[in-house]
Amino acid sequence: MPAVAEQTQEDVDNHIAAQFTSAPCTGSTTHSTAATDAEIAAHLPIKVEPKQRPAKGMSWKKLMERVQGGHGQGHGRNYRPWLTIRRKNPSPTSNQVVSWMPGLGRVAHYFSRGEYHTALMLLWLGVLDIREQFPLWPMPHPHPLTGVPGTQDGQLPWSRGLLKIAQDAGIDHGYEFGTRLPYVATLDLLVSVPGHHGPTLAGFSSKPIDDADDEVRWRTLERLELERRYCGELGIPYRVSYSALIPLLMAGQLEWLLDSANLDYAPHLARLADFFARGFCERPDLSITDAVQASAKHMELDSDTGWLLFRHCAWHQKIDIDLSHRILTSLPARLGGRQVCDALRTQLFGRTW
Repeated sequence: MPAVAEQTQEDVDNHIAAQFTSAPCTGSTTHSTAATDAEIAAHLPIKVEPKQRPAKGMSWKKLMERVQGGHGQGHGRNYRPWLTIRRKNPSPTSNQVVSWMPGLGRVAHYFSRGEYHTALMLLWLGVLDIREQFPLWPMPHPHPLTGVPGTQDGQLPWSRGLLKIAQDAGIDHGYEFGTRLPYVATLDLLVSVPGHHGPTLAGFSSKPIDDADDEVRWRTLERLELERRYCGELGIPYRVSYSALIPLLMAGQLEWLLDSANLDYAPHLARLADFFARGFCERPDLSITDAVQASAKHMELDSDTGWLLFRHCAWHQKIDIDLSHRILTSLPARLGGRQVCDALRTQLFGRTW
């Protein structure tokens, strides 16, 4: 049996070797195997070419695709931010927020919790529109108010473009990584507010600064200066906000009210809001809970609907409640919300409306 096994192994080796040689292979098993290995190695590729992967970063083609796709353009619910939050661009330091904003009628992208809280407050104040991650185009371009209903486009000045502004300021504008394409800078929030002769604008840059004495990187200061100069040339008031601008308590209560800011999903309740608010305000001595329940019962509504209307009315200040203090539903509503709102409008925009 061992002789049969050896002969079988030799026959197999000779058969394999014959696949790579023109003549039959003879000799010992060891010699045949060695010849086979050499022949096989000769047929293997010397160098393995890596799979070509698409280049990362911005290119002229990608830039044009984004512009043609409407990024950084539009107004109201049709606006598309230049930058959006994706899985590939998370921040290691900021708490980013992607949220449906009822006051805007679209999903908004905020690259920090401070941006989100500032936007919440601005919507509560009754601004007309907020465009987050608004591009400050490097080349000359129309005024950001162009296309806003109620404005006269022909009388609006053009921007020189941030590239020229940076050159005059002696500040490096910057390029897209690995290219010679000028970087497209963005303003955190560009806000449209009611004016005496039509809408006006205000710019907000939200940075994670907790105190006025906090150390800020030099490049960040340069970017802020370019934003200030850009807004200044177009007559747009500009403000740098920081995390302490919005008290966390107030921001949290605004988040609680946000989903009820409009009643598009329950249009049959919209006509009941004023009536509910009037009934609530007629019961100033009751706790918030009791006033909500009593008003809902009087209108033959269930408790959940009553609380929905309460949050809606509190957001729109149909119910005057001070959101800068903790809302305790076991106590009567604390008045003063409209006064706080007017004070913030005056502080941020120089007037109320």
